[in-house]
Amino acid sequence: MAKQNKTMREIIPDQLIGKLADAVVPIAPPEARASELKARVMARICGKKSFDLMTVKASEGEWITLMPGIEKKILSEDRKDQVQSYLLKMAPGTSMPAHEHLADEECFMLEGEVMFGGIHLRAGDYHFAPKGSTHEEAFTKTGGMAFLRAHEPMD
Repeated sequence: MAKQNKTMREIIPDQLIGKLADAVVPIAPPEARASELKARVMARICGKKSFDLMTVKASEGEWITLMPGIEKKILSEDRKDQVQSYLLKMAPGTSMPAHEHLADEECFMLEGEVMFGGIHLRAGDYHFAPKGSTHEEAFTKTGGMAFLRAHEPMD
């Protein structure tokens, strides 16, 4: 004889289920337990245990000289993946050597302009360089500043 799996609705009539549900009195968990449960639910929703908000004001941070006339200000870094978000400032008449990308790089021009190969970026332009691609020498006549998110080897 085959065993049958019946649902609760097949065993208990809907009317009785409604009466049982109405009879249940909710009990609030202790305050500490409620906070812990909320934090766990939020962590699952967000994929991490806390909200790590960060702000860097224009007047904050340190400009690091990479070479004469070219500076970088690190805004954030992910040491595990060796990825940084930073501002790159180039003085008029400066250039950067050709380089290969070890990971995807995103660049958004904020001010001025920069040229490399047949590409001419101006303020407001976005450029994506995929992992393994190579940039020719980048140079600027006017100077420029860009926001970049890129792989950067870290100590």
